[in-house]
Amino acid sequence: MTTPIQQLTNQVDDSSGPKYQPPWDFLPTDTNTGVGGKYIYIGYILGHSNPVTSINFVAYNEAQSNPPSGWQWTGQDLKQGAGGKYIYMVWKNGETGNQPITALQLLVTNQSTPPAIAGYEAINQDLNQGAGGPYIWPYYSTTISMQQKEEAILAKA
Repeated sequence: MTTPIQQLTNQVDDSSGPKYQPPWDFLPTDTNTGVGGKYIYIGYILGHSNPVTSINFVAYNEAQSNPPSGWQWTGQDLKQGAGGKYIYMVWKNGETGNQPITALQLLVTNQSTPPAIAGYEAINQDLNQGAGGPYIWPYYSTTISMQQKEEAILAKA
């Protein structure tokens, strides 16, 4: 049984991380990779209660004080200190008819469109939009678990 993502957060720091912060786990990719600014990481907690069922990343020309209607967010600009668009992670929990999201991944690449990754759906929003640097494409899965992903990364190390 794959445990879904239940909560999301961001960790912002002046030095490379992510920092150990139980009960949160963090994706290892800085959302400002290659463009300076703060070190910003996406964190998650796994759990079966009220899982995340939709996730998106939205870009704006100016800072926002509220998420889009019906969505949750941390309010953290993922490009803080780097210039470019203001980019926010937004999500919904427990939507009827949507599969729980079980894994997230950020791919840093020079490809201007998100390449296919088996088992993952690309979110067509470059997290470095307007800031220069490499493309950072977010992906989510409803079939791959974060535990499997971490084991696969460790096996390659």
